[in-house]
Amino acid sequence: MNQPQQIKKFRPGQFFLFGMFVICSIVFLDQYTKWMVLETMLRTGGDNPSFQDWFVTRQPLEFFFDKRETYETREINGFLNLVMVWNTGISFGMFSDNASLDGNKGLALVFIALSLVISLTLIVWLALARSRMLALSIALIVGGAIGNVIDRVRFGAVADFVDMHVSGYHWPAFNLADSCIAIGAIFLVIDTILSKDKGLFRD
Repeated sequence: MNQPQQIKKFRPGQFFLFGMFVICSIVFLDQYTKWMVLETMLRTGGDNPSFQDWFVTRQPLEFFFDKRETYETREINGFLNLVMVWNTGISFGMFSDNASLDGNKGLALVFIALSLVISLTLIVWLALARSRMLALSIALIVGGAIGNVIDRVRFGAVADFVDMHVSGYHWPAFNLADSCIAIGAIFLVIDTILSKDKGLFRD
């Protein structure tokens, strides 16, 4: 006689530490790659500060415009360049406008507040995540959002540097944080579909 299949009991918070580790790793890697590309690869002139000095120094966006900071463009291959773009909008340059720095100060505060509220909500969801896939999805989104929030606090804008192009068409410049947010959103959709197939959302 077949034994009934034992259902594994769900423990709230069982993937929380895993998710927080992913979040912290993404934030560090995001900031480190920004420092490495902007300060050691693209910036022309300057003192090339260490990562620690660069990370703890707040430089508002006006500094870069007033000082006429210059950055070069590096071609990696036929479809990928490294560039320097200050994004005052959201991910992938949407709603970005550098025409008015005064107006962008208020916009930066709005994006900071919105990102933090969403991140806190997702962290609560992370504590209730029922699968490692869901925890990873949430962590990718939160880590990317926090990485960009740090930029907005330090600069008033997000540092983007990845320029992908095909046949003369350029995708809006982005960074590691943007990539993590996009990948996390895709994983979240996949996890939702798989969870429905497994009946996790059925009464």
